[in-house]
Amino acid sequence: MVIASSNSGQANKFGWAGRALACLILTIFAIAQAHADTELSGRELELTVRNGDTLIALAEQYLSKPAEWSGLQRLNRVANPKRLVPGSTLRIPVEWLRENAESAEVLSVAGSASREGSASLTPGDRLPPGTILRTGADGFVTLRVPDGSLIAIQPKSEARLAGIGRYVNTDIFSTVLRMISGRVEAVVDKLRGPSRFEVQTDLAVAGVRGTHFRVAAEAGARPRAQAEVLEGRVEFAGASADARAPATTTMSVALAAGFGSVTDDNGKPRAAVSLLAAPEIIAADGLQERLVTRFRFPAITGASNYRAQVARDKDFRQGIAEGIFPTAEIKFADLPDGDYFLRARAADALGLEGRDAILAFKLKARPEPPLASAPAQNGKLRATIAEFAWAANPEAGFYRIQLAEDEAFARIVQDEPVSAETFTSKVLPFGDYYWRIRSIKGTGATADPGPWGDARKFTLRPPPKTPEPPEEKADGLAFSWSAEPGQTFVFQIARDPLFTNMFEARNLTEPQATIARPPQGTYYLRVRATDADGFVGPFTAPQRFTVINRVIDATGANLSTTDGQPVRLQ
Repeated sequence: MVIASSNSGQANKFGWAGRALACLILTIFAIAQAHADTELSGRELELTVRNGDTLIALAEQYLSKPAEWSGLQRLNRVANPKRLVPGSTLRIPVEWLRENAESAEVLSVAGSASREGSASLTPGDRLPPGTILRTGADGFVTLRVPDGSLIAIQPKSEARLAGIGRYVNTDIFSTVLRMISGRVEAVVDKLRGPSRFEVQTDLAVAGVRGTHFRVAAEAGARPRAQAEVLEGRVEFAGASADARAPATTTMSVALAAGFGSVTDDNGKPRAAVSLLAAPEIIAADGLQERLVTRFRFPAITGASNYRAQVARDKDFRQGIAEGIFPTAEIKFADLPDGDYFLRARAADALGLEGRDAILAFKLKARPEPPLASAPAQNGKLRATIAEFAWAANPEAGFYRIQLAEDEAFARIVQDEPVSAETFTSKVLPFGDYYWRIRSIKGTGATADPGPWGDARKFTLRPPPKTPEPPEEKADGLAFSWSAEPGQTFVFQIARDPLFTNMFEARNLTEPQATIARPPQGTYYLRVRATDADGFVGPFTAPQRFTVINRVIDATGANLSTTDGQPVRLQ
């Protein structure tokens, strides 16, 4: 980077992350700089000298210790500090520059998230160096640092803004985020010159120069750190895991886009591993119509589990839900209706998370369809019409019911608005049908229809035939009725139409029965059939018949009459 000198500046030395990490940080700088695309030699600012500049004046403007201007004289081999050559280049090591502390801006907050010492965390807040942030299981926080880079702190994480600064009179920035536990995702702008952006953990540091990457840290008895690069390049360096050893870099792994690394038991980064491919989420899942959203995709070879997040924006700054799922099916419950984005990725056996799949989806699950009760799924009706019933939905102003001859509802035979929780169809031909129902909130221009409920199939069969009038035989009364192959029957005769005073009850395998002639009186008959597939039909309507004692003359003729007719069973 080449810039012109100016005549303003202020001193405000910015402290680094702590002595324990000093060697590690400097090593990362060297590694990152070795691969950087920069005009600088090492970590040096190249300053173009203007007419009238002196070494002492420039030291006052740029150095953290202006009195040590002689060091610049030696480094640049300046013969006369008061007579610099205009247009020449003056080299200043970045470590000598004066740095002003800056702050990070909170862009978005979702779920449970806070900063130490304050329960509140609001978009627009400015967070100074040293701020500690914590997120709960549903918490997301997105920050923007002065160089324009974005830091997205993920759920169940704790992080400290170890350093946020800018070197005076330059466009050189320094951002150091200390991950205590959890995960962070960073989108880093192309860094200017020797600017730095680091994410530190207890075991490793990720130093970058313009990239999109993720870092995770786990504390506890077996701490570990990992990094995954989606764009650009990251130098992932580890420190000794032995508390008795000095905190020096023991290994560095260069991670290109599509690769990741995780520390081993000694705190050293493993060799780079190719990240798993993004899941291929089914596009049809872009419309969700149930309270539990479901997203499907083919399982990814080598995946141990899957992580998924839901956000209101495609950049996932406004995350609202996250989950880890053991199989290739993602479910989230109780999201409000609205437009969302889903981000899903697979994790391998090392825990490294792969490339992201992103799907825009719409949730329209309310008002919920009512709970259907009749006819039952795959039910049979022995009738020429169908009776429908469902539970009331308090949100519904009314309902809409559809009957169709096919499950896709391409051949609709009835489509009606209904204000109650029951409906009777028109007379329908016998056969198979499908029905579904939806709730509609409000009325008129403000009516808000909810999704259709699941389609339910039912079958209309001919109603049971009324038994023929009983036939009087020498040994009693004979009954018969029409039937289908494989049916069994319940045959009942009672003295009242409600069949509370039962006279005869039988289970039959044939559509006929013979009983002894009952005493004189009025009786009621009904039959119920059970089909071969187990479907139990309704009883026939009660049929009344009367038994009258006979009076026979000497020739055997029947002399008893009813309504002027010869006596017979009715």
